[in-house]
Amino acid sequence: MEYDIDIKGQQKTKIKLENVSFYYGESQVIDAISMDFFERKVTAIIGPSGCGKSTLIKSVNRISEITTKVKIEGKVLLDHKNVYDRDVDLVDLRRRVGMVFQRPNPFPKSIYDNVAFGPRLRGISNRKQLHEIVEYSLTKAALWNEVKDRLNQSAIGLSGGQQQRLCIARALAVDPEVLLMDEPCSALDPIATARIEELIEDLKKFYTIVIVTHSMQQAARISDYTGFLLQGQLIEYNITTEIFTNPDKRATEDYITGRFG
Repeated sequence: MEYDIDIKGQQKTKIKLENVSFYYGESQVIDAISMDFFERKVTAIIGPSGCGKSTLIKSVNRISEITTKVKIEGKVLLDHKNVYDRDVDLVDLRRRVGMVFQRPNPFPKSIYDNVAFGPRLRGISNRKQLHEIVEYSLTKAALWNEVKDRLNQSAIGLSGGQQQRLCIARALAVDPEVLLMDEPCSALDPIATARIEELIEDLKKFYTIVIVTHSMQQAARISDYTGFLLQGQLIEYNITTEIFTNPDKRATEDYITGRFG
């Protein structure tokens, strides 16, 4: 694709999609998409509702397989290894590629137990080590100072924005390499959204981040690269500033200027 000439070589590829088509049962949702997600960069996926944005990122850690029958064609390479190979450990894959969903989904447990949940599943039981992981993860998620005196209280009592940052901390606690975010701010108010965006800007120093967003302004503010999807196809993918100021495709320009979508 054309973007390979402009983008590749400047950044290290963390995830590579090669001609990926995705089906729920007999219904095709993604059609032959090829693109790279670059290490320690933020890639935004934009496009109208139903265009395949969420399915695209869920194909990376295979989370769609949990609830429904799916079929995939092509390859999704994580550090050059196809995540759909038969020998792939799904538990390890989903540790390496964390997921933050549209609506905050804290467990009905304490704040501490939410963050410690993943490490405990991995067999970590040492109290000192668990506390260090919890503090580190909450600090990385910009939440530690707000909750350090009430770690044993229910996570359900947190505000919506705090709950979303808690879910990010929970993902960070298992030491991921990639964070997939599926419209993480859509249920939040503007102040909470700004906090999450600031957090994403900080987290990209350590993690590869792919975010699905309906907000053109958000994509322009926080992403390094942007891909525009329409009817399951990748219409255009480039550096974010190019997408928003000088798009190659008429459909991209029409979408970002609000002519449809």
